[in-house]
Amino acid sequence: MMRCWQTVALLMAALATFSVEAAEWQALSTSSVSYVSIKNNVVAENNRFTSVTGKITAKGEADLSIDLSSVETQVDIRNQRMREIFFEIDQYPEARITGQLSPQDMAQIDSGAPLEIDLPLTLSLHGISAEVIAKLRAAKVGQRLWVTTREPVLISAGDFGLGAGVTALQELAGLSAIASTVPVTIDIRFQTK
Repeated sequence: MMRCWQTVALLMAALATFSVEAAEWQALSTSSVSYVSIKNNVVAENNRFTSVTGKITAKGEADLSIDLSSVETQVDIRNQRMREIFFEIDQYPEARITGQLSPQDMAQIDSGAPLEIDLPLTLSLHGISAEVIAKLRAAKVGQRLWVTTREPVLISAGDFGLGAGVTALQELAGLSAIASTVPVTIDIRFQTK
């Protein structure tokens, strides 16, 4: 009797492993990364990147690329300044986010049960890489997977060599202050084949 249950358990584990290994998730064009900028210590503005590509492999390796030229601030001249002066897209055209989900996380996603996780990620931006912890929620519905932040990730310009860019934007816009730390949220939508 005991051996029968062990066999069933091994078979279920093998099936779960097969199911997880069969899934590779590709980011959809409806994905976005957003942040809030604060100027003069009182005015908050929503901004976002409209081009996010990447995938989560069957082994749980997450690799996303943010096209920094896709920044959208709702003001054309500000978009241009963000691209050319702040992000310096000629030299640094993208930001990359990488991370690793465990087999247990992937199995939970594959089962359809929502996953809440504090995941260490590596953010590579402006030629500098640093680790950030993201509080994420993942939910699978059919062939789709939504990954969102449970709370914003705070990103400091100084950690990525962008302090001079903040100062340059402040001077160009004639502002008394621009916050150098911004809250960032993600809404990444994936589809499996």
